[in-house]
Amino acid sequence: MLTALAGIAAVNLSAAVKFNQATSSLNANIKAAQQESTDINTLHAQQQQTDAQFAEAGQMRTVLLPQIRDAIDANASVSSELTKITLKQAEVQQNGDSSSETAAQQSGNVSKSNAKKGGALTEEQKKQVEELMKANQQSTDTQSNAKSEQKTQQNKGSGSTKPW
Repeated sequence: MLTALAGIAAVNLSAAVKFNQATSSLNANIKAAQQESTDINTLHAQQQQTDAQFAEAGQMRTVLLPQIRDAIDANASVSSELTKITLKQAEVQQNGDSSSETAAQQSGNVSKSNAKKGGALTEEQKKQVEELMKANQQSTDTQSNAKSEQKTQQNKGSGSTKPW
């Protein structure tokens, strides 16, 4: 029984570490997405790696604490949205002027001039990134609370007195 609990604790700790690494990557990618000089293809590749990190962190879902599982899900969702945005922008950049109008129509009310630039995010995409940052900050705050609760629970479990 004790070995099983130790195994579950180890899985949760490993998932929390992977989650923190993925969240750090996501935050860096969000900041990079807001800069005009960012290479969108590189950013998209980094985002795909970040998505994979979140998937790896959530592999053992059945034994993860609800706080960790919820935080992984929330940030994975934010990461997925940013990946979609970067994919659309990368397609616009690669396809050039003739296809940029179609891509602009698919991605929402994006002006043709912004879509033809290719390198920087459009105003609507910047707004989406800002919303993603806010959502990410909220889920990061939730994760911090979950860690302190987990440490409290671990301390309670190890604080039992021995009769001898």
